[in-house]
Amino acid sequence: MMNTIKTSLAERFRRPDSRRGNIILLSAFVITMVLGFAAFSIDIGYLAVTKGQLQAAVDSATLAAAMELNPNIDQSVVETNVKDAASEVAGLNPVGNHPGLLLDPSVDIELGRRDWDSANSSFVFSFGPTAVPYNIVRVTGRLDDVFNPKTGLKENRKLPLFFAPAIDQDNVIMKVGSVATYQPRDLVLVLDYSGSMNDDTEFKSCNELGHATINTAIDTMWTELGEPSYGDMPYAPTYLTVDGVPEDAGNNIPHITVEYRRNSVEVTSTMDLEKVILKDSNGYYLTFDNLTGTTGIFQDNTKIRRVWVESGGNIAVSGDNAGERFEFDDGDIVGYLGLDAVTYPHPSGSWTSFVDYVNDSGNVNEATYRAKYSTKCLINYWNESKPLYSQTTGLSVCSTQPLTAAKNASDVLCDYITAVEADDQVGLSIYTHTSSNGAYLESGLTHDIASVKPLYRNRQAAHYDNMTNIGGGLKVARLELENNGRQDAYRVIVLMTDGVANRPSSNPEGWAIQQANLCKASKIKIMAIALGLGADEDLMEELATITGGKHFVVPGGGTIAEYEAQLMQVFQDIAADRPLKLLPTSY
Repeated sequence: MMNTIKTSLAERFRRPDSRRGNIILLSAFVITMVLGFAAFSIDIGYLAVTKGQLQAAVDSATLAAAMELNPNIDQSVVETNVKDAASEVAGLNPVGNHPGLLLDPSVDIELGRRDWDSANSSFVFSFGPTAVPYNIVRVTGRLDDVFNPKTGLKENRKLPLFFAPAIDQDNVIMKVGSVATYQPRDLVLVLDYSGSMNDDTEFKSCNELGHATINTAIDTMWTELGEPSYGDMPYAPTYLTVDGVPEDAGNNIPHITVEYRRNSVEVTSTMDLEKVILKDSNGYYLTFDNLTGTTGIFQDNTKIRRVWVESGGNIAVSGDNAGERFEFDDGDIVGYLGLDAVTYPHPSGSWTSFVDYVNDSGNVNEATYRAKYSTKCLINYWNESKPLYSQTTGLSVCSTQPLTAAKNASDVLCDYITAVEADDQVGLSIYTHTSSNGAYLESGLTHDIASVKPLYRNRQAAHYDNMTNIGGGLKVARLELENNGRQDAYRVIVLMTDGVANRPSSNPEGWAIQQANLCKASKIKIMAIALGLGADEDLMEELATITGGKHFVVPGGGTIAEYEAQLMQVFQDIAADRPLKLLPTSY
């Protein structure tokens, strides 16, 4: 009885020991699984972190490479610069267990083009040496066996793992890509077409730029206008010489010529001079008598209108007025030049007003051409006094400065945009206009850059108006960008002036600043260019600063060529100063 009881008790106490061993085995298995999952989780986390590092390195390298894209230089040079930039920046970014990403330029860096297919409303991508000029870069970053161009050897750049070797997975291969191009821009040119945009092709600038420079500039204009000729008027500035009656020696009548110089005359006779009488524009008479010789210069204090010359035996006219009479009213001068038989060629102005201009203009006098009636002076008259299209048509074909420099610089910008094919849009506003805004939208935003160029090229200084309404130009451009600009585009106004805001008549600077603040609110940047010594640099700087844009000063130089070179460099800088963007890697 006792033994039975003992056996049962022993068995009862043995069973828990058996179950305890099973639990230990199960716990060991679970712990192993947990540790295994933990180990693989570390590897997975390491992979995720490394992939993020790899993508960041590739993105940085791609953006750095895209900054070297330039359609205006040798594309082989661009290719070299792109690959150098990508490799350098990649090497500065640690990835996994490497201090920097290694790229094989021949494989990992590709240049190409992204072109807009208007038929399908989509972009077409191509890569390789024929896809020029380049406007897109694709960079591939690999953790693999990568060729090192510096050593000429392949390097094992595969990513080693911590715990995966336990299942015979020592490392992994990883690859990511990135594509970068220019961010599209919506850009409106706001250009100054005030009358002063002719100033560097006018007599008024002789002291600043030199007589030779101005004369050459007007000579060029004459050629561009087709070398027009009017009546008997010469092209070169020359004093007017009027012939008197033919010589009649039998009757003691001389042949007299009078060279007219406004407030003086040079009289020449085939016989001795006896008396010369001048009548000026104030109605006063000035008499020179007891003369000797056959020639002389006779001076008045003001504009001479009539001359009498007594020589030989010519007949006295009346009273003290003796000899042959010569008339020099504006209409008479028109007749002497043969212009009375020629229709004045433009809507505003006249031959008599031109003659009066040559007689009285201080700028003509400064050029030493006073009273020298000529086609050269006529062209200056149009530039200075009749520059509007409604007054003198056709001046847009002429190389007037600084306007032509501005047109050529705008060409640089538009040609760059066209070559890059970066989905940019361009608009054009001219802010010397008689509209209520003081500006006119010549072209809304368009991809058709070629259609914009003729608009600014076929406009002349003071095309619509002489005045400078900078605020009006900003308003028109801002409204176009707000209403028709794209949400994802970088929005820019390129503002240029050679002068000072003078419209509206009340607080024109404040009006411009107000518009700049509205541009800022709409995230529109102003690139402001102060052109020439007369431009309001302070205002232009303030407008640019308000919007986070840039301010440029083009002071000009000793020659028109220097002036133009400076301006073209600014427009090149603006063209190239554009943000970049990454595209989906599926591209």
